[in-house]
Amino acid sequence: MKKYVMLFNVGAVALTLSIFVFVAACHKTTKTAAEDTSYATDYATAEKTFNDVQTVSDQAATVTGNMAYRTTATTGSGCATVTHSFNGTDSVLTINFGTTDCVCHDGSTRRGEIIVTYTGHYADSGSVHNITFNNFFHNDNQVLGTKTVTNMGHNSLGQVYFNVNINCSIIKANGETHSANWNRVRTWITEGTPNVYSITGSGTLIRPNGRTVGVNITTPLIVSSDCRWIEAGTIVHTMPNGLTRTVNYGNTPACDNQAVVTLPNGTTQNITLP
Repeated sequence: MKKYVMLFNVGAVALTLSIFVFVAACHKTTKTAAEDTSYATDYATAEKTFNDVQTVSDQAATVTGNMAYRTTATTGSGCATVTHSFNGTDSVLTINFGTTDCVCHDGSTRRGEIIVTYTGHYADSGSVHNITFNNFFHNDNQVLGTKTVTNMGHNSLGQVYFNVNINCSIIKANGETHSANWNRVRTWITEGTPNVYSITGSGTLIRPNGRTVGVNITTPLIVSSDCRWIEAGTIVHTMPNGLTRTVNYGNTPACDNQAVVTLPNGTTQNITLP
């Protein structure tokens, strides 16, 4: 009888351990999936924000004198004042959205200043634009650092394209800081209202916990000046553990906040972008 009881207890312990391991595994899987989704949304916010800065700068460069400015047009009651000046060696373009949020034409809020320093004519092939910020916020996320844009002229299709180096950070409204070191090629594929761009390239995203995530655009991202989200394209993230996951923003451009994440185990999740 005692021997039977001992075997029963061992079985019970084994069963208990099995349940514990199963629950822990489920918890770990859930946590990993949630973490992967957060990588995707953080990246999307950074990509669209840094691209938006260049779009705003390019549009503001066409404004002569001090005029009110919005993201898609100049009006008598716009969001920002555009100032052109010269510091003795370089031209300076200052786009001042003021100290309080302004809701711009694309539905995003902005405040603070974007400052562009450049030599020669702004739109000339070969011109280099260094973009910095002074208390600039986009949708309550503060943007810091430097973005350097070189106008490369026209590609074989006659489209203007730019080499872009990004060494910037975003302090989100919740206090988290995300840093990006990216190299991009930004091609102007549709000029007008809206302006539409194609983006390729790679780099790294550093999250608040210090972990580095590799980013590689495998299908060009499509962004528009009148949409707050990435409209199409695919990007692969290499996680700190070496595993990869893919984010698909769609095959046909559409202004919506939906994307599909494919996790390392092959499962997919639909996510909503901020």
